[in-house]
Amino acid sequence: MTYSSLGRRLGACAAILSTLALAACKSDSSSPTASAPSQTVTVVGVDTTESRVVTEIYAQALEKAGFRVARRNAVADLAAGYGALTGGAADLFVTHTDDLLTYLVQANPQAAASTSTTDLNTTTTVGETTTLPATTTTLGPTTTPAGTPTTVGVPEVTTTTNAESTPTTSPVPQVGQAAAVSINLQTNQIGEVLPQTLQIGAASNAENKNVIACNGVVSAAMSLVNLTQVARFGESLRIAGTADFETGKPFGLPGFEEKYGGTFKQFVPVEAGKVGDAISPPAPDPSVSTTTTVPTSDAVTTTTVAAPPDIDAECGAFNSLDVTIPDDAVVMDDDQNWITTNGVIPLLTAKAYSPGASQIIDQVSQTLHTTDLRTMIKQVDVDKVDVNVVASNFLSQAGIGGG
Repeated sequence: MTYSSLGRRLGACAAILSTLALAACKSDSSSPTASAPSQTVTVVGVDTTESRVVTEIYAQALEKAGFRVARRNAVADLAAGYGALTGGAADLFVTHTDDLLTYLVQANPQAAASTSTTDLNTTTTVGETTTLPATTTTLGPTTTPAGTPTTVGVPEVTTTTNAESTPTTSPVPQVGQAAAVSINLQTNQIGEVLPQTLQIGAASNAENKNVIACNGVVSAAMSLVNLTQVARFGESLRIAGTADFETGKPFGLPGFEEKYGGTFKQFVPVEAGKVGDAISPPAPDPSVSTTTTVPTSDAVTTTTVAAPPDIDAECGAFNSLDVTIPDDAVVMDDDQNWITTNGVIPLLTAKAYSPGASQIIDQVSQTLHTTDLRTMIKQVDVDKVDVNVVASNFLSQAGIGGG
């Protein structure tokens, strides 16, 4: 009897353990965010269209994965967003790699003293003698005084490339990969100086930085894809920009000449917000045409031929998220790393950086690119589409969260 009772108890215990083991197996085989509903992630952004868009994208992606998401009112700047995380008022703040690295170094130079950061533009030792990257200047598009297009030639130009030193621990960037390598370097440097209470997710290749873009037709005709080529043929090219670009350094004509060794045929000064107009042909004016008379055996036939298009400049100085960059324009690859990169990067509290959350956040980052972000900003600012709708559409198109 005693044995029978003990046997039943052991059998019951075995059954319970079996059930628990089965439940554990089921839990392991489910989505990595199966425990997400018990976790709330509070997000906060800056009061700009870009920040509202990217913050909502990450927030909706987490919601689609089963997390509860709370949204705080937008803050004024990076410092306020960083303070919200360190103060426990928020869990997720999306910022930019160069902006965050610069802020961390300025806020705590002692922690950064041993970190050697080699910007691919300049060699910078972060700490005792710190040369911080220049702040990104947002340049608008431009319209320019009426001008006559010039015939694009191919002058004999010899360009000398002065390669800058790069850390021995990082690969030497190849043409077309410069931005990605530099973002990785910035991310590594951030990780070295970030306090243990915070974590960064994967950085995105979507950037908020200065760029040079050229007219699509001109780029195709001259096979222009990077700034080394622009410098080589610069004496045949005009560049449009706001007045500060004419004298700006590093991002300006003097900086371009120093880094790439090239000059432009002409600088075309334009107002902020008009650079895109300067490198685009004007819309056809139906009232302006050329009338050609062609005699025939029976009567005179009149043929109307539209006047040829005109542009004020072949290239322009922009911010990468400027919504006035023409759709067919080609953003030149900064193949010698002249302009500091500044990729979108999520910053989280350590407690919010769970395996499930990090997986979703990294998936969003790896999907987001500059052209996507610029298009979404245009949808919000120009087309007046609601930010929530824009973010939801992006996630659906990217296949994140099952739509």
